[in-house]
Amino acid sequence: MRTLKIIGFVVLAISLNACKSSKNSSDNSNKSEAEIVEPTPSNPTRPLVSMEVWTREQAMAGPDTFRMVVSFISIGAGTDPEAKAILESYVYDYKLKNNKVVSYYTIPWGREGEVDCCFTLEELNASEQNNFIDGLNKVIQGKELIQITENMKSRFK
Repeated sequence: MRTLKIIGFVVLAISLNACKSSKNSSDNSNKSEAEIVEPTPSNPTRPLVSMEVWTREQAMAGPDTFRMVVSFISIGAGTDPEAKAILESYVYDYKLKNNKVVSYYTIPWGREGEVDCCFTLEELNASEQNNFIDGLNKVIQGKELIQITENMKSRFK
């Protein structure tokens, strides 16, 4: 009988510890901020791409309009699996060519992986903004599941 009590106590202690561990790991996965930071050779601490993932609540508290919104849409079969890589590659290449980090916010909004990548483009002057947008339009030309909208109101306000 005493052995059963000891075994029961050990099982209870392990169970409680397992619950505590999964709670801690879920706390880390709920972080709403992600920054892709890769150092440049000339400045090892300066990021090449800055991206922040927002929840809908953060989007509601964010800006009313964005200078540019890149929407990854779906027509019943999910989003284009290569689309996000195209955008990330373009932003990364832009930084390498122009030495300017362009920040953006990613806001998921659909059931099939639909997401908006929202750019304020505050880091760029007016002509640089136009060049950035024109270049991105050229890169995604022919991609049906990527939409670029300029001066778009936030869909969450």
